[in-house]
Amino acid sequence: MSTDTPAVILESVSKWYGEVIGVNDVSLAIDGGVTGVLGPNGAGKSTMFKLLLGRLRPSQGEVKLFGTDPWKSTAPFRRVGYVSETEPLYEWMTGLDFVSTMARLHGMTREEATNRAEHVLDFVGLSDVRHKEVGKYSKGMRQRVKIAHALVHDPDLIILDEPLHGCDPLARTSIMSVIRELGNRGKTVIVSSHILEEIERITEQIVILHNGRLLALGNLHAIRGLLDKHPHRILIETESPRELAEAFISRDPVYGVRFPNPGFLEIQTSNLSAAHSILPQVIVDSGIRVRSVENPDDNLDSLLGYLVGGD
Repeated sequence: MSTDTPAVILESVSKWYGEVIGVNDVSLAIDGGVTGVLGPNGAGKSTMFKLLLGRLRPSQGEVKLFGTDPWKSTAPFRRVGYVSETEPLYEWMTGLDFVSTMARLHGMTREEATNRAEHVLDFVGLSDVRHKEVGKYSKGMRQRVKIAHALVHDPDLIILDEPLHGCDPLARTSIMSVIRELGNRGKTVIVSSHILEEIERITEQIVILHNGRLLALGNLHAIRGLLDKHPHRILIETESPRELAEAFISRDPVYGVRFPNPGFLEIQTSNLSAAHSILPQVIVDSGIRVRSVENPDDNLDSLLGYLVGGD
């Protein structure tokens, strides 16, 4: 097998359950670094992961891991680590016992398993609670111990299904740092989410699924750039919306303003980044107090709406 073979290849892959389509004619290749898989619930993210992991067989097309069809040889799975969104844990075990037991299942000796478990628990920031029972872990700690168990055999491909779901802000930040570091170390990491902001903080390389179809693939900022032909909105909460509107209306690239609610100004632009570049100076020069600035279009639903043409 060539060392240039991508970690993941899907060739015209479809999966249907009776008349329900889970994944519809998806073709892509992923290799190295972190790739975010974006899509609303029901988009096909979990189905795609189950196809990669051999839990589902394609109804059509071919899946390859490191150049090998896993339905013809299970060897590629030794190079894969997986974290499920809902996988239960052995709550009576300590974090160290749980991860080292998983290492033993990969064929390590007891000493090797303990050493490796210590290493990955330290990597995910759980070394101080490694002797604590998993059942007493917070949601964020439980997610991190699951990541540790997925890393214990040093896989080349790590698949993370909604790893940030239900975590508090501190846990999210910690898990995001772990994911980014894995990518920096040359691992191929595939992480799913239905929240655009989460993926943006982890990676710029994205796959967008919608109704089982591959809607977009590539650099998130490049995809955003293609959307600048569509109107964008910036919503500003201010004590003087009409006075602030006067300061913006003549400035390029602002082409319109409106007042959706009392105390709010909506700026309309076709170039969101350019509008944000002039935003601070216009506000400062106006001397008008601003309470908040939001981007109502800067979310996954809006991105999907643009990509499917408003359907």
